[in-house]
Amino acid sequence: MASSTESAVAFSDADTRRDEMHSTIEAWIDDLVDHVDDAQASDQFQEWLDVQSRFHDYSHRNTLLIKLQCPEATKVAGYHTWRTEFDRHVEEGEQAIWIWAPIITTRCPECKNAPSYHDQSDCEYDETPPEEWAEGLVGFKPTAVFDISQTEGEPLPELETAATGDADELVPALTDAADALDVTVRIVDAGEWEHGDARGVCKYRQQDCQPLVENVIDGTHASSPCSCSRHLNSIFTAF
Repeated sequence: MASSTESAVAFSDADTRRDEMHSTIEAWIDDLVDHVDDAQASDQFQEWLDVQSRFHDYSHRNTLLIKLQCPEATKVAGYHTWRTEFDRHVEEGEQAIWIWAPIITTRCPECKNAPSYHDQSDCEYDETPPEEWAEGLVGFKPTAVFDISQTEGEPLPELETAATGDADELVPALTDAADALDVTVRIVDAGEWEHGDARGVCKYRQQDCQPLVENVIDGTHASSPCSCSRHLNSIFTAF
């Protein structure tokens, strides 16, 4: 497990938790900005990058909160999620890791507030009743999660990542998809490959003042307008 050079923080008081979570994050960022010249080489910044690499789907604020409270965390979930989805339970006496969770509820189409806050605001929207409003993000609330090291029970399922089968059809599938996206693909001989042992690269360039995305994978080169990059990256990842 990773180790930390500073003491973990805790947000134990429910009455002050929200404000403390905000102020702790801001203080950490302010301290980092004050030392920006040394930030990239600092142990503090490297520790945060380590946590960020383990929780790349989380916001930077939540990864900061995880880093400050439990730097060695690798997989976190809520109390009931561990129990109902993974057949594990949080061990007695473990301290929660507090992060921000989105609040999704019906909200005013104009002021974007939940009905209760809309009623207290100056918004005069009344074209549709609240029960017909669509749901959306109205804010965040502190929520408790626990790292797997704080739980015991059944082992987590292993993700199968090995690729099997015949790959002969992948290049034709790639070129067919490229045609559908109006992308030009050319096959590069192994002797012309300029990217060493890399299995694939993605780089950006300008051509005729139009942003292009250039993707190369194992000798297959493709370029496309940037609006297609998401689709191409998906194809190339599968390839």
